[in-house]
Amino acid sequence: MFWTVAAFPRCTHHVFLSHCREDHDELVRPVHERLATNNISGWLDREDYHYGRDSRTALRDAILRSRHTVFFVTPAMLATGRGWCVLELAYAELLQVSLVRPGGALANVILPLFFVPQSDVTLPRSVWQLARDRGRFCDAPHDGRVDWAVSEIARFLRDEQRIATDSATFYKNDRAFRKELDARTGLTERATQFDPHSLAGDGA
Repeated sequence: MFWTVAAFPRCTHHVFLSHCREDHDELVRPVHERLATNNISGWLDREDYHYGRDSRTALRDAILRSRHTVFFVTPAMLATGRGWCVLELAYAELLQVSLVRPGGALANVILPLFFVPQSDVTLPRSVWQLARDRGRFCDAPHDGRVDWAVSEIARFLRDEQRIATDSATFYKNDRAFRKELDARTGLTERATQFDPHSLAGDGA
């Protein structure tokens, strides 16, 4: 028996930005601001978090309403064995499992960005080891990390938008696929539309 998402809300953000507070000011916030100038909507806790809500509920809902979850795997994150980032990974994995069908995944939810060497000795002992095959390792100098992260996120989103466009075409032409998606509330929109809006320059 697997836990799955029973209903999919419309996405309000392209990416949820999961990070440690130590990386917020120098790395994550500048990435968030640069994404916004590229018309990419990023969910950032200090900007979009509504105080007074239960933290777990707020994070779960934010991940569910974001098309993808980007993890900033830095030395600070690796040094924290527990915490919100691990919970966010669990929520993102649950969302990913819910988007897998016999023919493959309808979307790739998780994008880990590694700001540590592939040879880092702490990585194999962390929860992030399981996600490394889906991740990308930064080879930029320290002052180029923001540019690198923005470029990788934008490239990932363009690839995912093309998957959504292909799914929309398949949905129109394949009755069984239509029936499969329509059986779960919101799944058709999640798989075939690139909410909160399409990216420029890809014809979607």
